[in-house]
Amino acid sequence: MNQIEENSLVLIFKGQRLEPVSREKNMVGFCSRCEADLYSIAYHNTDDRWLVSAGCNNGHLFLLQYDRQWRWLQDGDLEMKKEVVRICDIAREKLEAVFTAAEIRDLAACQEGQPYTRQNLYRARAKYEKFERLFGIKIDL
Repeated sequence: MNQIEENSLVLIFKGQRLEPVSREKNMVGFCSRCEADLYSIAYHNTDDRWLVSAGCNNGHLFLLQYDRQWRWLQDGDLEMKKEVVRICDIAREKLEAVFTAAEIRDLAACQEGQPYTRQNLYRARAKYEKFERLFGIKIDL
């Protein structure tokens, strides 16, 4: 299955990681599942083809493939790959605005496979939505 990483828009195609050449949003056709307009998410290229990651407003994703002269080759399925944010990569000030010190410590311990207190994790999970709303960062363990 072809995948595109949620934030970076890196395409994983046949085991290769392809950085986007462009993130331009263009109408590229119609969704074959719901007939809504299909818009490009990112453009990628390989030695022999152009690849266009595309989606409709209903969340259906496709990988459109073209030869080097932009002649259509085929469409394929595409899946969004959620990127996991590591607690240690988030600014401490942001974490402290929502979570207690014990919750932060145990979130990090859980991500690193270390022992943690379950109750702190339960309390922290109840605050995930608030943290995402405030900072636009999705935490997933």
